[in-house]
Amino acid sequence: MIRKQLYIGDEHDRALKRRARELGVSEAELVRRLLDGLVEGGGVSARRGASSALDDFFAESDRTSEERGFPEGYRFDRDELYEEDRGAKGTGGSSGR
Repeated sequence: MIRKQLYIGDEHDRALKRRARELGVSEAELVRRLLDGLVEGGGVSARRGASSALDDFFAESDRTSEERGFPEGYRFDRDELYEEDRGAKGTGGSSGR
């Protein structure tokens, strides 16, 4: 499996948690099921709103990366975030993890 990280609003977070709890599955499993339904489901017209929302999300993501001036070919590196955080604190002590 490939790990993905994304931002969702508070309302989506509450709905995701509630529905996952109702189904007795993890939030990640529920997201996978929703994506399966979107990608594999034959009801494209019924899913047009979700598809449009996903397209809008990707377009906004592209705009954000352009506005932030990420260099061509930029790849997220989690270790860089921790290095920056330690540098800002000075000592690089425990981050509470």
